[in-house]
Amino acid sequence: MGIKTSMNSNIQRFKEKVVIITGAAGGIGSEIARSFISEGAHTVLVDSSEKLLDIFHSKDDQFPDNHLVIKADLTNENDIINIVETTEKRWGKIDVLVNSAGVNIRKKIDQYTDEEFDWIYNVNVKSIFKLSNYVSNIMKRARYGKIINFSSIQGITCWNGDGAFSLAPYCASKSAVIALTRAFALDLAKYQINVNAICPAFVNTELVRAVKVDEKLYQDIIKRTPLGRFAEPEELVEPVLFLASDGSSFITGHSLLVDGGWTIE
Repeated sequence: MGIKTSMNSNIQRFKEKVVIITGAAGGIGSEIARSFISEGAHTVLVDSSEKLLDIFHSKDDQFPDNHLVIKADLTNENDIINIVETTEKRWGKIDVLVNSAGVNIRKKIDQYTDEEFDWIYNVNVKSIFKLSNYVSNIMKRARYGKIINFSSIQGITCWNGDGAFSLAPYCASKSAVIALTRAFALDLAKYQINVNAICPAFVNTELVRAVKVDEKLYQDIIKRTPLGRFAEPEELVEPVLFLASDGSSFITGHSLLVDGGWTIE
């Protein structure tokens, strides 16, 4: 398919910028992290998974010494405070925050427990609210900052696998991220802080493996996607880098659809 990212170039658009990425051990998050690192950013990689240590501390990966790895539970406010304080102590500023961490559970609508609903909402929405607040307090002093939140096309439309399950809590959370993005963009505009969202369709990661192996569900997704395929994780990188760059300086409160055409109809 010939997909290329900034990893294939010598461009360093983010040299000396300080970037925090949550969900950095995931399929999308790790691609975003690698790209920021390759482009010269001081990058803080946040995830709840020990796999993150393997990915970014592997002997096979020759990453320069310009990144921090922080294991954190984003539902724990003390962990969120630690992320921000550790970053500021190390580099003295925060230029970019990418809130890419997210969770989902697929069940019939009457089978969700309160604990499951709260977990989805706390990770997908409340963590963005909390982390963005703490980070923006630092960005305000610099009168500069870029916050990119990961929503989903499921925050705009809602798919249920032709009745196979419900995504009600997930859809509610991703719709809330879009509203949260607009509210933060409005509140932070006077500080020249841009706040935008990315809304992907299905991306070829481990999180959608169960959907891909179910032929009926897979074909339903393909039928609904005019480009006729899942996105590759690398295809989310450039949209994020654009929104994190000075090239997007007059864009705020926007939700960018990266959906292969799913929402055209």
